[in-house]
This record gives sequence, C-alpha cells and structure tokens, in this order.
Amino acid sequence: MTRRDGVPRTPLGDEDGPAAATVGSHPAPEGTGHPRRRTILWALAAALLMMSTTVMAVTVALPTIARDLRATTGQLQWITEATVLALAALLITMGAIGDRYGRRRVLLAGLAVLVLAALLAAVATGPGELIAARALLGVGNAMVMPATLGIIRSVFPRDELAYALAVWAGVAGLGVVLGPMTGGLLVEHLGWRAVFLAMVPVLPAVGVAVVLVVPPTAPDRTARPDLLGMALVSGGLVAVVHAIIEAPRRGVLGEATLLGAGAAVILLGGFLARQRRTRHPMLDLRMVADHTFWPAAMAAATGFFALMGMVFLLTQYFQEVLGHSPSGAALLLLPIAAGQLAMAPITPRLIDRIGLRWTVSGGLGVLAVGLTLIPTGVHTDRHGVLLIGLFLLAAGNGAAVTAASTAMLGAAGTRQAGSVAAVIETAFKLGGSLGVAVLGGVLAGRLADHLASHTAALPAAERAFAGESISGALQSAALLGGPAGDRFTDAARQAFTAGLTHAAVLAACLALGAAVLTASTLHEPDRTHRGRR
Repeated sequence: MTRRDGVPRTPLGDEDGPAAATVGSHPAPEGTGHPRRRTILWALAAALLMMSTTVMAVTVALPTIARDLRATTGQLQWITEATVLALAALLITMGAIGDRYGRRRVLLAGLAVLVLAALLAAVATGPGELIAARALLGVGNAMVMPATLGIIRSVFPRDELAYALAVWAGVAGLGVVLGPMTGGLLVEHLGWRAVFLAMVPVLPAVGVAVVLVVPPTAPDRTARPDLLGMALVSGGLVAVVHAIIEAPRRGVLGEATLLGAGAAVILLGGFLARQRRTRHPMLDLRMVADHTFWPAAMAAATGFFALMGMVFLLTQYFQEVLGHSPSGAALLLLPIAAGQLAMAPITPRLIDRIGLRWTVSGGLGVLAVGLTLIPTGVHTDRHGVLLIGLFLLAAGNGAAVTAASTAMLGAAGTRQAGSVAAVIETAFKLGGSLGVAVLGGVLAGRLADHLASHTAALPAAERAFAGESISGALQSAALLGGPAGDRFTDAARQAFTAGLTHAAVLAACLALGAAVLTASTLHEPDRTHRGRR
C-alpha cells in the first residue's frame, strides 16, 4: 500500500525501522523495552512533577496577584491561559522536532527556557509582563512534555504502557496539588513572586538527573523538518485557544471569536491537507482518524476540561468565599492528589480486566458523579461531601486519562512517538483551556448579572472592576464599608456560589455525554492492530 506520492505505507502501529526502537546505545525492541526503563520512568516523572507543580502553583496565587496588580477576571484568565496558549500552539511542533533531533536534547533545552521564564515572571510589574512570562513558560513546557511521553513510548513495550502511564498520570495529579500547596506557603510567607523564584534552583537539578539517567534517543534523520506544516499547526492552535479564551468575554458570536475560529479552520485545514501530500508528514492522519485514537483523545480532553476548570474555580472559592489562606485552600485540594494516586496502581488492572473502552467510559462516569457532589457540598456546607466529590473527580479523571493515553500511545510506533505524545498533550491542554474558559465564563456571567443591581452605589471607576471578578467585588465592598459593604460582600459570595454550581452541572453533563460516546465508539487497539495486520 502506498501514499499518493508513491511513498510506501507501513501498517498502523508497526515500527518504522531500526532507529524507531533504539534509545542511546541500547536497543529497545517492542517486546522487551529498554533494560533501565523503570529508572528512566522515575527520572522523567521528576521532570513531569516539576512541570505540573510549576503550572499549578500560580493558581493559588491568583487572588493575591489580582489584588497586587489589580488584574481583572479576563487578565487572570490570560495569566492562566498564556501558558496554555503557547503550550498548545507548540506541542505538535516540538514533538516533531524531538522526533527529528532527539527527545532528550529538546527536553533539556525546555528546562533552560523554563528557568529564564521563571526569572522574568518574578520581576513582572504588571499583568501584561506576567502574561508574557507565562507564555514563555508555555514554550518551555511544550518542549518538555511531549519529550517525556515520547521517551516513555520508546523505552516501554506496549504491554507495560498502562503501568508507565499510570505512574505518569499519578505524578501529574500529585503536581496538581503539590503546586498549590507549595505556592500557598510561598505566597503567605514570601509573596507571589517567590512562586516563580523557587523554580530557578530546582529546574537545573532536574536537568542533571535527566542527563545522568535518561539516555539520548536516536533521532530520525530520514525525515526533513516540515517548516510549513509547523507554521500552519502552530498558527491554527493559537487561533483555537485564543477564540476559546475570548469567547466568554466577547461572546460566542463576537467578532474576535469568529475571526479566531475562522483562522483556525483555515490554518488547521491547510495543515491537514499538507500532511496528506507531503513525503514526510509530522503526523500520520490515518492513526488520528482511527477509532482507537480520536475517541480516546476526546475522552482525555473532557477529563481535563472538568478537572482544570473546577480547580480554577474552587481555588478562588476556598479563598474568597470561605476565607481560607492560600495554603489552606491548597490543603482542601488534597483529595485531587489522593484520587489520582489511588488510581495509579488500579488502572492497569482495570484495563487488563475490562478493557480500555470500559475503563475510559467508566472513569468519565465516576468523574461526573464527583462533579455532582461538589455543588451539593457547597450548598449544604458539608465539606466532607465536597471533598468526596473532589476525590471522585480526580479518581475518574485518572482512570480515564491513563486508559485513553494508553490507547493513543499504544496505537503509535516509536518513530513518531514524540508527535503522537504531543497530540495527546494537546488534547489535555485544549480540554483544560476550554474548561477554564467555559466554566470561568459561566461563573463570570453569573457574577456580573447578579451584582449589576448592587454596583450603583460604587464610584464609576470601580463598577466595572467590581463585576469582573470575586476579588474585585470584595475589594469594592471594602471601599463601601458599613452595612452596604456587608450586603455587597454577601451578594458577591452568593453569586459566585451559584455560578460554581452551574459550572459543575455543565461539566458533569459533558462528562456523561463523553462517557456514552466513548463506550459506543472506542475500539480496543489490539483488535484494531489484528485487523490491520
């Protein structure tokens, strides 16, 4: 079987040549894997833990940043989403570069970029500067994340991928909570800038561990870099994420949203056309269209939609509504780490027993149950119910994402492991970005509508600021003072709680829909491979 241009095709999931199964000087055949793969996994886990910790550490500092820099909800979303924007835009490109020039080399360069970005964020004097530094953090993350997954795929055989990815997901979940916990302590005692300065000595230490433990991957010298494809996919993903971020503020049919969506369709359409015609595609489109791959990608994106969106909202809820300190708010997020870690040893056994399809769809179902418990706990002041909901949200996400990642990465050969890993990470980041934007937009709309009748007593310059975010509303209430300020504070907290409830219900409905769709469409990869061989 050949492509249109006469280049022979290889069966989906088969390896593409000797270099595809080589890591450093050690062969890593599909059946056995690399002899030091467990040690390599834990070294990569250390790098991943730093990535997820640094990304999440800023979430607990958002209220402090909002007060210090007088940032609006839109600016807070951009401080959060600038990293995601750059990350999503460059993941596939960096994955392809890692495949071409060596994944360990790209991983180490990414760690260096992260050190520079952390220094710039620490000295930022306004929201714009902080947003730019966070975007550079996204560039570094885009270099590191697909490299870690790509190396895992290169050194582990298919029958051990579920174990490796369960560890990977558990460590990522640990970072989701460790980041806010360390960030909270730093914010309380040293200020929010310390969140970024703390990264500077740690990241080089991680780099040294990678150099000592992770062998260099054999680069794929047979394929030339597709510069046009890289430009098209990066521009298209920038347009997608920009439209997602701006839609809640400008409206789904707003000019900026429609222009971004239109640009995304044109650029990504051009990328797909390019991949069909070029001799050396960045991505095998047959694999992406396979019924093993796209349902798994959709499920993973849905899991991150719910998890990241709710973490964004609950961090503010714990601090601004319940009055907890940053570190106290982080402690209340511990069930997320517990849920992710609890599923790490269980998920591979579930996959063996019930298969990938039912593990993915069942995980999404558990996630939806957790989401429904969150508003129940919020409205009844039963924090135990809320914490159980967080645990189930994380446990369901851990099972679904691990199984979905196993399906997607298992469908790939090792030669394009970096590019496929980048697609997986792109699904995660687009899902998380959508979660923050959509669920944050639901809450912001509820807050603005509910407070409209309460802002008349404020000075004109404060009215818009008061309706933009919960922190802005509470600052404006403090300016009013007296009974009027107390009423405004109560109204703001009630509006935030109502918006949080609506957001959780919406996320639960989407998770249930994704669970049903996954159960009806996801094919087991072993069945797919047998059918194609």
